[in-house]
Amino acid sequence: MKVLKWIGIVFLILIAVFLIFSASQADKITLEESITIDAPKEMVFAEISNFKKWKSWSTWSQIDSNMVSTFSEEVAVVGAWNEWQSSHPEVGNGRQEIVEIRENEYTKVALDFEGMEEPVHAEMILEEVERGTQVRWTFEGNNLPFYLGWLNALIAPALKVNYQSSLKNLKKQLEAMPKTVPMPEPLELVELEAQPIISIIDSTDGKGLSKLLGQLYTELGIFASANEGIEIDGMPMAIYHNYSQEKVVLEAAMPITGAAQAQGRVKVGEIGAGKAVKAIHYGDYDASEDMHYLIGDYLSAADLEMISSPYEIYANDPTLVDSAAVETHIYYPVK
Repeated sequence: MKVLKWIGIVFLILIAVFLIFSASQADKITLEESITIDAPKEMVFAEISNFKKWKSWSTWSQIDSNMVSTFSEEVAVVGAWNEWQSSHPEVGNGRQEIVEIRENEYTKVALDFEGMEEPVHAEMILEEVERGTQVRWTFEGNNLPFYLGWLNALIAPALKVNYQSSLKNLKKQLEAMPKTVPMPEPLELVELEAQPIISIIDSTDGKGLSKLLGQLYTELGIFASANEGIEIDGMPMAIYHNYSQEKVVLEAAMPITGAAQAQGRVKVGEIGAGKAVKAIHYGDYDASEDMHYLIGDYLSAADLEMISSPYEIYANDPTLVDSAAVETHIYYPVK
């Protein structure tokens, strides 16, 4: 009888210790993990707001390769959902649905796991930082009775590890992808056809640019008039090989049809076919510099590589139109 009594006392002590331990744990799981990804917010948002894309970076999707998933037709909107069925104990069956979303900034997801009475919630918050985009991924569970606190103590570490590994997968995947950034409204990507030209290379300083171009276009016009095999076929152009206020190295050019031989300092060549980022500046030519800066910033952000010098086409004669109507077409050839 004494033995049974002591067994009973030990058993009660163990229960008490277990309940004390359980009661000492958090009532609910709250978690936040973050990572910085060298990619624009738009790229990150496109990946995290579309449940169909989670398979390539979510740790839970990789735990069970036989998991069966179904998706709503719409993505990246409130109400978009994903359901899954898995026999793996770490995955189980469940459903997630977007309940709040702000484009390129934030998503909130409600998660329903089989056997749970109420959904839990997770957020992804995107913030632009110097090195790209910071992703903060939060989790907030439900309040559990004090005697179930041990479940939180069991689940929280595994959840933390899976959050960390998923974010690392997301970072690796996005940083391996070509960068895509939205193109500013004044710019467009165009496909160019090859254009034969006659041209002269010369240099000046920033103040002498207009005068030099006038002289070079006159020289090109004389050359074209003296060669019966060619005709001028468009507006004058200027290819800028180097530009600073101290020194401008440029190639004044005229588009042509027909065939001609180079003579003196007049060259015969072509503007190559391919892609280019194009912008149109209206107004005083001296104010077009801002458009060049805009294109340069976009090329840098989008990781686009220039393959030849930028050039301008002067689409109308500034002596014949109002200064506000002067039209300059700017092209940056890219890969």
